[in-house]
Amino acid sequence: MTKIVSKVSGIFIPVTDMRRSAEWYIRVFELEIIEQSEGCTGLAFPGEATILNLWKVDRPQPTQFEAAGGRKIPYYNFESFDIELSHAFLKEKGVEVIPIVNDNGGVRYFECLDLDGNLIGIVEELPSSIYYPHKQKYRRD
Repeated sequence: MTKIVSKVSGIFIPVTDMRRSAEWYIRVFELEIIEQSEGCTGLAFPGEATILNLWKVDRPQPTQFEAAGGRKIPYYNFESFDIELSHAFLKEKGVEVIPIVNDNGGVRYFECLDLDGNLIGIVEELPSSIYYPHKQKYRRD
């Protein structure tokens, strides 16, 4: 059977200052530059296929939604295999981070904000997570 689609190709993040934001994402998440222009900058995690496209906007745009109960959920998460290390690393780089949350569903996560206030989720699946076996197939240390 032929696959219609195979993975998420890109994540689009609205930014108001392309140069400043591109420098921040590269420094904070150690991303590679794929393409750079005034309207869009394509970045990637080294060795990964998914592209982060920073798109120039005139004013900040929402990158989260409100779930039932009022919790704000980012539209995308970045994966971590060591949430404590990821949290400490980002905090050391001066990124605004919330404390780590231990979810009863088998995940640990925290959120951070980029320079435009975009909410970015960082998540680690624990062995008790329903998603853990799937994620481990793609783990590269």
